[in-house]
Amino acid sequence: MNIQVDLKGRFRDLFSGGELDLELAEGASIKDLLRQLCERNQGAGEVFYNKNAALKPNVSITKNGRFIIHLNWLDTTLDEGDQVTIFTLHCGG
Repeated sequence: MNIQVDLKGRFRDLFSGGELDLELAEGASIKDLLRQLCERNQGAGEVFYNKNAALKPNVSITKNGRFIIHLNWLDTTLDEGDQVTIFTLHCGG
């Protein structure tokens, strides 16, 4: 199935472009999508995950505009044509 991935900020730079079309197996999850991105670029693992292999807290991911934290986190399943956006939240004062 085809998934549209929109990369923002440092993720755009890491993959030399902001939009990717990924082909994933039926029933794939966000975790599978991240695994495929890490296979494309060896440096991606250090950007997405901390030393405990957990997603870094500053990495935000949405599926069709909804944050995956409100869905099924990294086990959120994907469907044909879904739009996944990966970005970093910034805050300051």
